[in-house]
Amino acid sequence: MKNIVLIGPSGVGKTTIGKYISSKLKIEHIDTDFLIERKFAMSIEDIFGKHGENWFRVEESNIVKEVSNKNNIVISTGGGVVINEKNIENLKSTGILFLLVASIDTLTRNLIKSNKKRPLIGNYGYAEIYKKVKNIFFQREKLYLKSADYLISVDNRTIEGIGEEIIYFYKKH
Repeated sequence: MKNIVLIGPSGVGKTTIGKYISSKLKIEHIDTDFLIERKFAMSIEDIFGKHGENWFRVEESNIVKEVSNKNNIVISTGGGVVINEKNIENLKSTGILFLLVASIDTLTRNLIKSNKKRPLIGNYGYAEIYKKVKNIFFQREKLYLKSADYLISVDNRTIEGIGEEIIYFYKKH
């Protein structure tokens, strides 16, 4: 079977939904950001601080290439994975790409609630995070849409409802 690949902006719930799908289908879940953190024994925030975004993107591409060689897994990607077209080619070679979409307000609220630090967003108040999320989203919006096989809205929905919708389309594919 092909991989289920979750793409979308930071705070949309790719990791949480990926874990749900993985447990329902009883297949492995891989989070590319987690693999990078484990490989370098540093948080993404620390990697950005020490090595910069460009270095991170190279390492992200290496991880994406590696996980794309597997089959029948759920892959949760980092929000910026779509920046490199080669990442999308690799992910599509063995996977079906599901773009998780949410309003800027939902993304902002999720990021504020999250205990995970996002280097491109920071830890500011609602208005500042909202502005940053909006800017990053609109910079990447065309890349997200171009990369996706399916668009899945997450606004005002449960993890179970979102996960089940993805599983439904995956099984039909």
